[in-house]
Amino acid sequence: MVLALALVHFGLPLAYYSYVKSKWFRKPWNLRLDGAYRSRVTIILPTYNEAGLIAEGLENLYAQDYPRSLLEIVVIDSASGNGTANIIER
Repeated sequence: MVLALALVHFGLPLAYYSYVKSKWFRKPWNLRLDGAYRSRVTIILPTYNEAGLIAEGLENLYAQDYPRSLLEIVVIDSASGNGTANIIER
């Protein structure tokens, strides 16, 4: 009885997988890839009392060679008390 249950429990999924593999995995999908395509990138930068580091961090992000028109940087300041928001605005 246990052997029959094990066979059903493991055999049916394996049989289904082999069916799907033979039917769909070898199907040509006819995809055309565009090598010049670049996706939009959003960088979310949470900060809290980062006045000493935030200017350098933002400069490092803008120094990337990714197209500026596709790059969005969102800085979230959690009510810092050391002037982080002022540095971010500059």
